[in-house]
Amino acid sequence: MQYALVDDRRSSPTPGQRGRCQYCGEEMVAKCGQYVMWHWAHMPGSICDPWWDSESEWHREWKERFPEDWREVVHFDELTGEKHIADVKTPSGVVVEFQRSHITSEEVASREGFYQDLVWVIDGDRGSVSPSYFRMGLAREPVSLDPLVHGVHWWSRSRLLHRWAAVTCPVYIDFGSHGLWRLLEFEPVERVAFFSPVEPEWLVDTCTEGERSVFSWLPEDERESWVERFRLTEYHPEYHDVQN
Repeated sequence: MQYALVDDRRSSPTPGQRGRCQYCGEEMVAKCGQYVMWHWAHMPGSICDPWWDSESEWHREWKERFPEDWREVVHFDELTGEKHIADVKTPSGVVVEFQRSHITSEEVASREGFYQDLVWVIDGDRGSVSPSYFRMGLAREPVSLDPLVHGVHWWSRSRLLHRWAAVTCPVYIDFGSHGLWRLLEFEPVERVAFFSPVEPEWLVDTCTEGERSVFSWLPEDERESWVERFRLTEYHPEYHDVQN
Protein backbone atom coordinates (compact mmCIF):
# COMPACT_ATOMS: atom_id res chain seq x y z
CA MET A 1 0.00 0.00 0.00
CA GLN A 2 1.05 3.58 -0.55
CA TYR A 3 -0.37 4.86 2.75
CA ALA A 4 -0.64 3.85 6.39
CA LEU A 5 -1.71 5.69 9.51
CA VAL A 6 1.17 7.13 11.52
CA ASP A 7 -0.01 9.00 14.62
CA ASP A 8 -3.51 8.86 13.07
CA ARG A 9 -2.37 10.62 9.90
CA ARG A 10 -2.08 9.09 6.43
CA SER A 11 1.60 8.85 5.61
CA SER A 12 3.81 7.59 2.81
CA PRO A 13 6.52 5.11 3.83
CA THR A 14 9.92 6.26 5.02
CA PRO A 15 12.80 3.97 6.08
CA GLY A 16 12.35 2.37 9.50
CA GLN A 17 8.82 3.66 9.99
CA ARG A 18 5.87 1.69 11.36
CA GLY A 19 2.20 2.46 11.12
CA ARG A 20 -1.27 0.94 11.10
CA CYS A 21 -3.50 -0.08 8.24
CA GLN A 22 -6.39 2.32 7.73
CA TYR A 23 -8.60 -0.63 6.76
CA CYS A 24 -7.92 -3.38 9.30
CA GLY A 25 -5.94 -1.52 11.97
CA GLU A 26 -3.10 -4.06 11.91
CA GLU A 27 0.52 -3.02 12.23
CA MET A 28 2.39 -2.20 9.01
CA VAL A 29 6.06 -1.73 8.28
CA ALA A 30 7.62 0.56 5.67
CA LYS A 31 9.43 -1.28 2.85
CA CYS A 32 11.97 1.15 1.41
CA GLY A 33 14.59 -0.95 -0.34
CA GLN A 34 16.91 0.23 -3.06
CA TYR A 35 15.38 -1.94 -5.77
CA VAL A 36 11.71 -2.03 -4.79
CA MET A 37 8.97 0.57 -5.00
CA TRP A 38 8.52 2.05 -1.54
CA HIS A 39 5.36 0.76 0.10
CA TRP A 40 3.71 -0.33 3.33
CA ALA A 41 3.40 -4.04 4.10
CA HIS A 42 1.40 -5.96 6.67
CA MET A 43 3.14 -8.16 9.19
CA PRO A 44 3.17 -11.91 8.39
CA GLY A 45 -0.17 -13.55 9.15
CA SER A 46 -2.26 -10.38 8.88
CA ILE A 47 -5.60 -10.59 7.08
CA CYS A 48 -6.73 -7.41 5.34
CA ASP A 49 -9.06 -6.48 2.47
CA PRO A 50 -9.50 -9.61 0.30
CA TRP A 51 -9.91 -7.39 -2.76
CA TRP A 52 -6.54 -5.73 -2.26
CA ASP A 53 -3.66 -6.99 -4.40
CA SER A 54 0.05 -6.32 -4.62
CA GLU A 55 0.76 -2.99 -6.23
CA SER A 56 2.98 -2.57 -9.30
CA GLU A 57 4.64 0.51 -10.73
CA TRP A 58 1.83 0.60 -13.28
CA HIS A 59 -0.73 0.89 -10.45
CA ARG A 60 1.27 3.59 -8.70
CA GLU A 61 1.76 5.67 -11.85
CA TRP A 62 -1.96 5.65 -12.55
CA LYS A 63 -2.95 6.44 -8.96
CA GLU A 64 -0.56 9.38 -8.84
CA ARG A 65 -2.48 11.06 -11.66
CA PHE A 66 -5.13 11.76 -9.01
CA PRO A 67 -4.87 13.96 -5.89
CA GLU A 68 -3.31 12.25 -2.89
CA ASP A 69 -6.45 12.43 -0.74
CA TRP A 70 -8.38 10.42 -3.32
CA ARG A 71 -6.03 7.43 -3.33
CA GLU A 72 -6.62 4.30 -1.23
CA VAL A 73 -9.90 5.49 0.24
CA VAL A 74 -11.91 3.10 2.42
CA HIS A 75 -15.41 2.86 0.94
CA PHE A 76 -17.99 1.92 3.58
CA ASP A 77 -21.54 0.67 2.99
CA GLU A 78 -23.61 1.96 5.91
CA LEU A 79 -26.44 -0.48 5.22
CA THR A 80 -24.42 -3.69 5.21
CA GLY A 81 -21.27 -2.67 7.09
CA GLU A 82 -19.12 -3.97 4.23
CA LYS A 83 -16.00 -1.97 3.41
CA HIS A 84 -13.17 -2.13 0.89
CA ILE A 85 -10.20 0.00 -0.15
CA ALA A 86 -10.81 1.79 -3.46
CA ASP A 87 -7.73 2.52 -5.55
CA VAL A 88 -9.17 5.97 -6.19
CA LYS A 89 -12.41 7.54 -4.98
CA THR A 90 -13.29 11.05 -6.09
CA PRO A 91 -15.37 13.54 -4.06
CA SER A 92 -18.18 13.01 -6.58
CA GLY A 93 -18.29 9.32 -5.60
CA VAL A 94 -16.67 7.82 -8.70
CA VAL A 95 -14.41 4.86 -7.88
CA VAL A 96 -11.55 3.96 -10.21
CA GLU A 97 -10.02 0.50 -9.96
CA PHE A 98 -6.70 -0.30 -11.67
CA GLN A 99 -6.54 -3.98 -12.49
CA ARG A 100 -3.42 -5.83 -13.60
CA SER A 101 -3.67 -9.31 -12.13
CA HIS A 102 -6.22 -12.02 -12.89
CA ILE A 103 -9.64 -11.47 -11.36
CA THR A 104 -12.64 -13.80 -11.41
CA SER A 105 -15.94 -12.78 -13.00
CA GLU A 106 -17.56 -13.25 -9.60
CA GLU A 107 -15.24 -10.70 -7.99
CA VAL A 108 -15.76 -8.28 -10.87
CA ALA A 109 -19.52 -8.48 -10.33
CA SER A 110 -19.07 -8.07 -6.57
CA ARG A 111 -16.97 -4.93 -6.96
CA GLU A 112 -19.39 -3.41 -9.45
CA GLY A 113 -22.30 -4.12 -7.14
CA PHE A 114 -20.48 -2.70 -4.13
CA TYR A 115 -19.05 0.48 -5.64
CA GLN A 116 -21.89 1.14 -8.11
CA ASP A 117 -20.26 4.16 -9.78
CA LEU A 118 -17.13 2.34 -10.92
CA VAL A 119 -14.61 2.77 -13.75
CA TRP A 120 -12.14 0.03 -14.66
CA VAL A 121 -8.65 0.72 -16.01
CA ILE A 122 -7.01 -2.51 -17.22
CA ASP A 123 -3.35 -3.14 -17.93
CA GLY A 124 -3.32 -4.47 -21.49
CA ASP A 125 0.44 -4.16 -21.82
CA ARG A 126 1.53 -7.20 -19.84
CA GLY A 127 4.00 -8.81 -22.21
CA SER A 128 3.88 -8.42 -25.97
CA VAL A 129 0.87 -10.53 -26.94
CA SER A 130 -2.13 -8.26 -26.30
CA PRO A 131 -0.55 -5.01 -27.60
CA SER A 132 0.69 -6.84 -30.71
CA TYR A 133 -2.71 -8.35 -31.50
CA PHE A 134 -4.35 -4.98 -30.87
CA ARG A 135 -1.99 -3.25 -33.28
CA MET A 136 -2.33 -5.95 -35.94
CA GLY A 137 -6.12 -5.97 -35.81
CA LEU A 138 -6.65 -2.21 -35.70
CA ALA A 139 -8.49 -1.05 -38.83
CA ARG A 140 -6.92 1.64 -40.94
CA GLU A 141 -10.14 3.64 -41.18
CA PRO A 142 -12.31 4.51 -38.16
CA VAL A 143 -15.86 3.28 -37.88
CA SER A 144 -16.98 6.65 -36.57
CA LEU A 145 -15.45 10.09 -36.43
CA ASP A 146 -17.67 11.65 -33.75
CA PRO A 147 -16.84 10.11 -31.38
CA LEU A 148 -13.72 8.53 -32.85
CA VAL A 149 -14.21 4.74 -32.88
CA HIS A 150 -12.03 2.04 -34.41
CA GLY A 151 -12.79 -1.58 -35.15
CA VAL A 152 -10.30 -4.25 -34.12
CA HIS A 153 -10.27 -7.78 -35.50
CA TRP A 154 -8.62 -9.79 -32.73
CA TRP A 155 -6.37 -12.51 -34.11
CA SER A 156 -6.14 -14.75 -31.06
CA ARG A 157 -8.41 -16.39 -28.46
CA SER A 158 -9.06 -12.87 -27.11
CA ARG A 159 -9.22 -13.82 -23.44
CA LEU A 160 -8.60 -10.19 -22.49
CA LEU A 161 -11.69 -9.03 -24.37
CA HIS A 162 -13.84 -11.99 -23.34
CA ARG A 163 -13.08 -11.18 -19.70
CA TRP A 164 -13.84 -7.47 -19.80
CA ALA A 165 -16.52 -7.04 -22.46
CA ALA A 166 -19.18 -8.56 -20.22
CA VAL A 167 -18.85 -6.10 -17.35
CA THR A 168 -21.46 -3.44 -16.72
CA CYS A 169 -19.19 -0.49 -15.83
CA PRO A 170 -16.94 1.45 -18.25
CA VAL A 171 -13.70 -0.33 -19.17
CA TYR A 172 -10.54 1.38 -20.38
CA ILE A 173 -7.59 -0.73 -21.51
CA ASP A 174 -4.09 0.69 -21.28
CA PHE A 175 -2.06 -0.74 -24.19
CA GLY A 176 1.09 1.10 -23.16
CA SER A 177 2.76 2.79 -26.11
CA HIS A 178 -0.38 2.11 -28.18
CA GLY A 179 -2.45 4.33 -25.91
CA LEU A 180 -5.52 4.15 -23.68
CA TRP A 181 -8.72 2.87 -25.28
CA ARG A 182 -12.32 2.63 -24.11
CA LEU A 183 -13.70 -0.85 -24.84
CA LEU A 184 -17.16 -0.23 -26.27
CA GLU A 185 -18.24 -3.73 -27.24
CA PHE A 186 -16.94 -7.09 -28.35
CA GLU A 187 -18.51 -9.74 -30.58
CA PRO A 188 -16.97 -13.00 -29.26
CA VAL A 189 -18.03 -15.23 -32.17
CA GLU A 190 -16.56 -12.95 -34.82
CA ARG A 191 -13.79 -11.70 -32.51
CA VAL A 192 -14.47 -8.11 -33.50
CA ALA A 193 -14.15 -5.34 -30.95
CA PHE A 194 -14.84 -1.62 -31.06
CA PHE A 195 -12.63 0.85 -29.20
CA SER A 196 -12.49 4.60 -28.75
CA PRO A 197 -9.10 6.22 -28.03
CA VAL A 198 -8.94 8.60 -25.06
CA GLU A 199 -6.25 10.65 -23.40
CA PRO A 200 -5.42 9.67 -19.80
CA GLU A 201 -5.85 13.32 -18.76
CA TRP A 202 -9.37 13.29 -20.21
CA LEU A 203 -10.25 10.20 -18.20
CA VAL A 204 -8.91 11.78 -15.01
CA ASP A 205 -10.91 14.96 -15.65
CA THR A 206 -14.07 13.00 -16.43
CA CYS A 207 -13.83 10.95 -13.23
CA THR A 208 -12.98 14.07 -11.23
CA GLU A 209 -16.06 15.89 -12.46
CA GLY A 210 -18.29 12.86 -11.97
CA GLU A 211 -19.50 12.97 -15.56
CA ARG A 212 -20.54 9.99 -17.62
CA SER A 213 -19.10 9.76 -21.10
CA VAL A 214 -21.71 8.77 -23.69
CA PHE A 215 -20.64 6.71 -26.70
CA SER A 216 -23.72 6.38 -28.90
CA TRP A 217 -21.64 5.82 -31.98
CA LEU A 218 -23.76 3.53 -34.17
CA PRO A 219 -27.49 2.95 -34.47
CA GLU A 220 -28.52 -0.55 -33.48
CA ASP A 221 -29.55 -1.46 -37.02
CA GLU A 222 -26.07 -0.63 -38.38
CA ARG A 223 -23.90 -2.48 -35.88
CA GLU A 224 -24.47 -5.92 -37.37
CA SER A 225 -23.30 -4.73 -40.81
CA TRP A 226 -20.11 -3.32 -39.29
CA VAL A 227 -19.37 -6.59 -37.51
CA GLU A 228 -19.87 -8.45 -40.80
CA ARG A 229 -17.56 -6.03 -42.57
CA PHE A 230 -14.72 -6.71 -40.12
CA ARG A 231 -15.33 -10.46 -40.20
CA LEU A 232 -14.64 -10.44 -43.94
CA THR A 233 -11.52 -8.30 -43.67
CA GLU A 234 -8.44 -10.09 -44.91
CA TYR A 235 -5.32 -9.93 -42.79
CA HIS A 236 -2.57 -7.85 -44.43
CA PRO A 237 0.36 -7.32 -42.04
CA GLU A 238 1.71 -4.48 -44.14
CA TYR A 239 -1.40 -2.47 -43.29
CA HIS A 240 -0.60 -2.59 -39.60
CA ASP A 241 3.08 -1.74 -39.49
CA VAL A 242 4.04 -5.07 -37.95
CA GLN A 243 7.71 -5.38 -36.98
CA ASN A 244 9.26 -8.72 -37.90
